[in-house]
Amino acid sequence: MEIIVPEQPRLNMGCGFKKLDDHWNIDVEKKCNPDQVLDIEETPWPYEDNFFTHINADNILEHVGQNPKVFTAVMKEMYRVSKDQAEWFINVPHHRCDLFWDDYTHVRVLTPKTFRMFDQKTNFESIGKRLSDSTFGLYHGIDIEVYDTTYNMINYWITQQQEGLLGAKQMDINLNTMSNVAESVNIFIKVHKPGRFEDWFNTYQK
Repeated sequence: MEIIVPEQPRLNMGCGFKKLDDHWNIDVEKKCNPDQVLDIEETPWPYEDNFFTHINADNILEHVGQNPKVFTAVMKEMYRVSKDQAEWFINVPHHRCDLFWDDYTHVRVLTPKTFRMFDQKTNFESIGKRLSDSTFGLYHGIDIEVYDTTYNMINYWITQQQEGLLGAKQMDINLNTMSNVAESVNIFIKVHKPGRFEDWFNTYQK
């Protein structure tokens, strides 16, 4: 495999027609005229380890890896090509929004908790509490931290709140129990290299 050195240390995955000037824009569809035509489901990617300082994944990961093993491989590649303390911006449709179901190429629901399952600190705490949460970070040698999430609310609910008809607490209840309250969720992630509990897990396996 020939290694490619992108002109930018910021990766825009599945750019489509929303290319970013200060990013290396990749897409599987050449009609989008990306900087590089690349199918991210085909791994490994032609980049060096620890190259990118930022990864932008805007409405792409929900399309990736109908087979969970392929999705895992994509996550491992994102981690591999990221520097320590690299930041990821991920936007996905909210799992209770009809917009998720409208697109037949959406293959899986993704939530902030999905990515927390790749957080080795969270994994370690789950093991200590004897919880049944999946500890993917330890299994796959990935350590990422979800440090913030924001929700892109549907206009009807924004108006309800602006007019004083809905408080913050009720909005949060609605978001977690009702459909079509938020269109999508922004997930902000920081990469940790080496993994914070990598040594513990290697010892545990012996």
